[in-house]
Amino acid sequence: MYRIREFSAMTGLSQSKIRFYEKRGLLLSHREENGYRVFTPEDAFRSNAFRMLLQYGFSIEEAIELVDADQETHSFIHTLQTQHKKLLHEADVISCRLARIQKALTSANSDISADFEVVTMPDYFFVRASLGSDFSISLENASARAELYDLLYVSHCVRIIRYENLIDDSPEVDIDYANAISEEDVYRVSESSRASLSKFRLGTCVRFRRRLNRTESVRRSSFSELYDYLDTHGYKAKSDAIIFPSFLNLDSRNSDIEVIYVPIV
Repeated sequence: MYRIREFSAMTGLSQSKIRFYEKRGLLLSHREENGYRVFTPEDAFRSNAFRMLLQYGFSIEEAIELVDADQETHSFIHTLQTQHKKLLHEADVISCRLARIQKALTSANSDISADFEVVTMPDYFFVRASLGSDFSISLENASARAELYDLLYVSHCVRIIRYENLIDDSPEVDIDYANAISEEDVYRVSESSRASLSKFRLGTCVRFRRRLNRTESVRRSSFSELYDYLDTHGYKAKSDAIIFPSFLNLDSRNSDIEVIYVPIV
C-alpha cells in the first residue's frame, strides 16, 4: 500500500492529478483507519495503462473506459485500428488547414494590389445560399450546405457573378452566395449531399487577384481592370465567374484579397 505522496513519486503523477483521476474513477484508493488514503500496485498499473492510451490519442473518458473494459486482444486491436483511422482523418484535416493558413499568409504578405494570369482550373461543385440578396433559396438543400460548412478545411464560401450580370452595364454586380468544393475533394461529401450539388465548370480562366473591401467589391467600377485585361488580350467571358474571398479582414472597411476566376474563350 502506498500513501498519496509515495504514489505520486512512483508514478510521476502530481497529487492534484491523482485526486482528479480518483474522481474520474481511474484510481481506486482505500482509506486506512487513521484516515490516510492509500493506493495499490494495481492503481500504478492502471495509471500506466491509462497514460499509454492517452498517447494513442484517446480522450480521458475513452481511456478510462478502455482500462475498465474486459477486452480480448483481437477486440483491442480493432479499437486501435478504429483510432488509427480517426487520427489519419485528423492529420488530413490539420494538413489542409496548415496549407490554408500558409496560402493566406502568402497573400497577406504580398504587396500586389491587382494581378492577372491565365490558368487552367479544375471544376467545382457548389450549392447556392442566395440569388443576389434573396436568401430564401438557402432553405433548399440546407443539409448539403451544412455539410460543406463542416468541410471548410477544403471547401469554400464563394460568390458567383452570373454571366448576364458580368457583361451588362449595371452600376453594381449582383452577387450570389454559395458553398463550393473542388472536383478533387468532392469525394469527401456524402452521396446524399452530392446529389444536391451543381457543377461549376471552369477550365481555362483569367485569374484576377485584387485587394479591396467588401463595399468596393460589388461596384461595377472595381471590375474595370478585369474588363480592360479581357479586351486587351482578346478574351471573352463565356460563363459565370466565381470569387474566392480570403476573409483576411472581417469588416467592410479594411481590405480583403479576392481571387476571381472568369472562364474565357
